[in-house]
Amino acid sequence: MARPGAAVPAWAATADHRQPVLLDQVDDEEAILLVLAAEHITEEERACLSHHLLTNTPKLALCGLVLEDANLAERAVLRSALPAPVRGIRHVIGRPRYARHVSRVRAT
Repeated sequence: MARPGAAVPAWAATADHRQPVLLDQVDDEEAILLVLAAEHITEEERACLSHHLLTNTPKLALCGLVLEDANLAERAVLRSALPAPVRGIRHVIGRPRYARHVSRVRAT
């Protein structure tokens, strides 16, 4: 049996035409699924999910996820809250590591 990752390069070579469909799906998820989740997941369940995310996601990856979708003002607020050594580690180690991860996942 082939490694799961072995099929990624072949799929990625033909993925460009799929991007609009994938973006539509993400839009649908935000418009429909997140609304349903807000209506049907209790505050306690949401807190449990948030706790799981925060305890099981490497902090540098989590920081990359947050910064990726943040606007300039939000980025400035987040960065200002980080101690200088953490900002340096994120810049030197976390940012390139996150970029490599995103590149692999998105095959770009």
